[in-house]
Amino acid sequence: MPEAHEQSRRQSDRAKWTYGKILDAAGQVFERNGYEGASVNEIIRVAGVTKGAFYFHFRSKKDLAVAILESTLQVDGLVPQEIKLQEVVDTGLILSHKISRDPKIMAALRLSLTHEARDVYGTPWPDWIKFNTTQLNEAKQRGEVGFDVNTADQAHQIAGTWSGLVMTGHSIYGHLNGLEERVATMYENLMIVIAHPRILRQIDCSPTRGRDLYQLFLDQRP
Repeated sequence: MPEAHEQSRRQSDRAKWTYGKILDAAGQVFERNGYEGASVNEIIRVAGVTKGAFYFHFRSKKDLAVAILESTLQVDGLVPQEIKLQEVVDTGLILSHKISRDPKIMAALRLSLTHEARDVYGTPWPDWIKFNTTQLNEAKQRGEVGFDVNTADQAHQIAGTWSGLVMTGHSIYGHLNGLEERVATMYENLMIVIAHPRILRQIDCSPTRGRDLYQLFLDQRP
């Protein structure tokens, strides 16, 4: 029995490793070629796996695109804060740090902004807007946000401005250097508008905060 359990664990670990390899490869290919320009054969080649391994985890390119988009909803390093508005800021700062280092996030952003996204493989933006709205609503209940602030409108603005900073920066410069500084400035400006004055000075919008939180998460992993 112990041997069977150990074999099962190894198989599970290998399956997770293979799944991750395919997802990483898909991130590279989707980010470079877009959805229409990407092929399953190229993703398999980049991942270095067999067709059997690919189709064990994914039925089609569409399924893979869905998995890429769903992976963006996992904000590793985001931890509860005494000030809820700090979590709003941390969400964007962590993603800004990760997007220049993880092709899956940039691929997800590119996939989500195409015209066919909603009808072909879906888009995570409604979930992101709902997530940000929930964060802002809780902050408002705590008295951290002005009573006249429309949280749904602000959540839409966060999603649009964050994605716009990524895409325009990449289009202008051809890279994402300086993104964390630009996103930090965005959140600092937003907090000036919506945060209660007694809370504002306590919110950390440092450009390095996303990097530090994510590194702490990595350091604490088993």
